[in-house]
Amino acid sequence: MMPNPTTDLLLSHRSVRRYTDQPLPDGLLEELIACGQKASTSSNLQAYSIIHVTDPDRKAKMVELCADQLQIEQSAAFLAVCADLHRDRLAFDMHDGERFDDAYIEAVMIAAVDAALVMQNISIAAESHGLGICMIGAIRNNPIQVGELLELPDHVFAVSGLCIGYPDPEHPTTIKPRLPQAAILHRDRYLNDDAMHVHMETYDQAMIDFYNEQGMHNRDPRWTRVMSGRVGRFHGRSDLDVFLKSQGFGKQD
Repeated sequence: MMPNPTTDLLLSHRSVRRYTDQPLPDGLLEELIACGQKASTSSNLQAYSIIHVTDPDRKAKMVELCADQLQIEQSAAFLAVCADLHRDRLAFDMHDGERFDDAYIEAVMIAAVDAALVMQNISIAAESHGLGICMIGAIRNNPIQVGELLELPDHVFAVSGLCIGYPDPEHPTTIKPRLPQAAILHRDRYLNDDAMHVHMETYDQAMIDFYNEQGMHNRDPRWTRVMSGRVGRFHGRSDLDVFLKSQGFGKQD
């Protein structure tokens, strides 16, 4: 195949958690946001908002709420990417709609997917300018406190944080291997479990090799072992359901 700079950029992605103190040039953040706004959106709802957190005290508090991830303060820009149906609710009220259908999981799905697509567009655009990015899913660890910190109105919740900045050359990062494509690309029907186990075991060995090459001798770096722990800790975000309902999702007027 012919070389393609876009696919080369996508295939070189890695999360960056250490940044220099170089600020973004004037106008660049706005350009990145404009790229985000060009992402596909369900029914043109554009059900997202982005909060650029600049106040030092708010950023410090955000670090605390997001599992003490210091890259939030160190990055040149930190964005809270939100699923947002509040603006659509305002449009609904302007025209005296009969029922705002926020009680269905579809409302949450639409807004969350819209926000994720915007964030990915921003990330790719940032990386094309030589910037590094790191998404912060821990913004959902304390959704109630984050909502208060960002003064989120009803029908808005933070999906993820996004750090953007110039990578620190003193702390280079390496591209982490992904699951074999055969584990995620299914042909006509979902792969059977026996075949899936084979692909997962192959990936387990790839992760062992990766951490050994990096000199990072984790206690047990196998992907299946790490994931078995992580998917067993979703209960730590039990407040998210409570917060979504308090924001108006899951109930009808």
